[in-house]
Amino acid sequence: MALTTAVQPTGAERVVLPDELFFSTTDRRGIIRAGNSVFARISRYPLEELIGSPHNIVRHPDMPGGAFRVVWDRLLAGLPVAAYVENLAKDGSTYWVFATITPVRDGFLSVRTAPASPLYDPARRLMRAVREDERELARREGLGKAEVADAGALALERRLAELGFGSYDEFMLEALPAEVAARGDLVKNRFARPLATGAAADILLGATGLDNTLVDLVGRLDAYRALADALGESVGQVAGMARQLDRTVSVAQAASATVADTAPVLRNVAAVMAAPMGQAVGALDALAPRLQALREDVAQLRQQIALAQLHVDMVAAFAAECVDGAAPAASLADVPVLCDALRAGVEDVSSSALRVNTDLVEVGHLVETAGGLVDEFRGFLGQWRILVMRHRLGAALREHVGPIDDQLGATWDQLARLRELGAHCRRAVVTVDTAAMESELGLVRLAALRVAA
Repeated sequence: MALTTAVQPTGAERVVLPDELFFSTTDRRGIIRAGNSVFARISRYPLEELIGSPHNIVRHPDMPGGAFRVVWDRLLAGLPVAAYVENLAKDGSTYWVFATITPVRDGFLSVRTAPASPLYDPARRLMRAVREDERELARREGLGKAEVADAGALALERRLAELGFGSYDEFMLEALPAEVAARGDLVKNRFARPLATGAAADILLGATGLDNTLVDLVGRLDAYRALADALGESVGQVAGMARQLDRTVSVAQAASATVADTAPVLRNVAAVMAAPMGQAVGALDALAPRLQALREDVAQLRQQIALAQLHVDMVAAFAAECVDGAAPAASLADVPVLCDALRAGVEDVSSSALRVNTDLVEVGHLVETAGGLVDEFRGFLGQWRILVMRHRLGAALREHVGPIDDQLGATWDQLARLRELGAHCRRAVVTVDTAAMESELGLVRLAALRVAA
């Protein structure tokens, strides 16, 4: 039965608890098809009222239209999306959730959880600010609803830049893993039901198996973030190294030219060092875009791992509701749509992990090659510096020797950073047991289909 009565906010706010995980499915127009008992309890609507209603029945009027424009743009492009959302319950109270929405079959699956990461408070302020931006635009320029949403989406991106995020996608890639990590031990074993029987027991068993397979990957979320940060810093560092090497050879060649009559060997060494310098610069120039691409792939993998874990938790929570009597056993017939999302997630994690692992190995080799060439260049530079001392030309070349000495010292640091980066890449390689996850997922689906039959 669809709802038509508008609810007015009362100003009261409720807090969603970490183990209050809830979901809903909709068609492509956003009409609710199914949901779990937690959704009904949190929203204060009976499920029979929610089903058939547009999902925006729980939309709070303070949520900016631009946020939903950003969400729908991604969903209609076939991409999963995540967002901090302020919702409005039937009794007029407010509750905030962290929502993930995934395209499935001919509609969408949304899983919501309690916001818990350090990004939550800034996200609340962000949404309020964008909503004010929209209201001001509507007042000042008389924009219509659709135009306000378009402008709000731009305002959202602009304000995210003020928080240090280059785009909404970049923000989302950080927010989802952060929220899953923040839940962490807060919900560990909260959905275990050792006395469960029947289909619910089989679903819980499969979910536990999936969780065990994912646990190592989820445990690496922080490590992957550290790797992504290190890669981001290294992109600028290797570009800086290349520029420094170029300048250093120019300085050495200019200095050598001034004393070519008395010490021609300096000019010869300066000329010879140009070859390894050119190779080193080429290697560093090639390394920078590979590091950036790997950084983006690692961020994508973090998000996919986190989303898969959230969907596994949702499957377990759904089965636990049935065991506890909070939902009828027949509601397990809705689990296959969760399985669809999980299967797509498993495939995404597997392909991304393979790509990341392959790139980690290749980047590791590139780092070693670049490090070797920088080391070779450093040898020529050191030889040039020794010749300056041997020919007692330090005073004559004082203005040139200083930058050379600085580069000799900097090269040690550069080599150390490159070697650490290579070691970091080698440590980050991890395998994904896709076959095990597919097997456990099959158990969950079969159990749910028995109920549906």
